[in-house]
Amino acid sequence: MKVAHAQPDRFDEARAAVQETFLPWAREQPGYRGFLLLTDWDTHQLVGISFWETAADAQTSGGAGGYYEERMADFVGLLVGPPANTTHEVTVHEP
Repeated sequence: MKVAHAQPDRFDEARAAVQETFLPWAREQPGYRGFLLLTDWDTHQLVGISFWETAADAQTSGGAGGYYEERMADFVGLLVGPPANTTHEVTVHEP
């Protein structure tokens, strides 16, 4: 999970950049299973939740040289500060 705060005047641009910049790259990564973007319009917070087949797939995609690191360079100027990264295991899933 990635949690970031966009610059208030660039919130819409940041939200669109997730769809236009990150998702096309994520879809090409081994083990990619889906993505959710949660937004808080009042605080300009973006919460990106990506789903992966295995923990190794998630680590490879977000590690050094992974797509996330490469795309973040294009995105960081839209944010107030660097995003916080956390990893969680899905223990309940209701399709």
